[in-house]
Amino acid sequence: MNNDSKISPLGLCFLSSFLYRSFYIIGLFNLIISVAKGDAIFSIIIGALIGFIFLLSYFVLDNDNPNENIFNKIKNSFPKAISDLFIVVLIISVLIISSYVLYNLSLFINYNLLNDINILPIIILLLLCITYLANKGINTIIRTSGILIFVWILLVIISLLALISYSNPSNLYPIMTTSPIKILESGIDYSLFTITPIFLLLVIPKNKIENNAKYHKYMITTYVLNFLYFLINLILILSILGYKLTSILNYPDIIVLQKVSLLNFIERIEDLLSFKVMFDGFIFIALSIIYIKDGIVTVFKTNPSKKLIYFISFILILSSLYLHITNINILVPILVIILGIHFFLLFKRKVLNFTKSSQ
Repeated sequence: MNNDSKISPLGLCFLSSFLYRSFYIIGLFNLIISVAKGDAIFSIIIGALIGFIFLLSYFVLDNDNPNENIFNKIKNSFPKAISDLFIVVLIISVLIISSYVLYNLSLFINYNLLNDINILPIIILLLLCITYLANKGINTIIRTSGILIFVWILLVIISLLALISYSNPSNLYPIMTTSPIKILESGIDYSLFTITPIFLLLVIPKNKIENNAKYHKYMITTYVLNFLYFLINLILILSILGYKLTSILNYPDIIVLQKVSLLNFIERIEDLLSFKVMFDGFIFIALSIIYIKDGIVTVFKTNPSKKLIYFISFILILSSLYLHITNINILVPILVIILGIHFFLLFKRKVLNFTKSSQ
């Protein structure tokens, strides 16, 4: 990162709020329902507890040597060949999940707003806008998140208040019909897809943050609030549609919004309300581009022009679309690999620190 100005912990938590929801409407919702069925509510409660453990590990790794970003921590903890391998694996993994988010976000825009036109121009235009934002630096992404979060909150309030009157609690039954293994599996999926994007923030050295004491408290608060949003939204959708209908719809969150009218006479406002979904993917990909850029610079020990490195990141994400990853289940092992590298790094650095303190 080549940005000398300090980062606000509150702004960083606004950014993390979008990261928690990166996969919510573009696959995670359907994945949880398809596995846990009517017991999806229990799954995300269990998943939130597992995710909190992952979040604590993020804090520990974040606190360890605050002058280094994640790539420097890897570089200083392993021999060059191993460290380069880990960084390349992280870059490729983030490329794959970014291409998934980009493709599915473009499908979402095409399906809901543009009436099935050719998707390629949508992908290119969207990626150009996101790359331009990333090129402006992490502080610009954070300021953008700070603006979008208030728009998002307004849209969420309108959506939830308008949908409450359509809920039917009887649609939530029957419950406890899914095996505990399936509920746990779905909970693990929830924790993986909500927490792993947060580890992208490790590209920011902790000493760049203004108030470290408040930072982690804000992160926990943001995590809990996003869990409550997911839980309330899930209960509302299941109580309106039932799990059988919900499980076969591509965008159940948007389908239920078709019931919403503003002041009882303005119809079809789901197009406006659906913009809250687009914010999540937009911010996630922007941070991913910065992450990929810093990883490339670290591995190849090069300092090309800023425009060139962002152009390379643009081409890499665009090229990775040819992998045609449209099934969210494929991302599960990739997310496990990302977390596994971070946990191995955390273990290695703790052992290294213990060894130094014993000498």
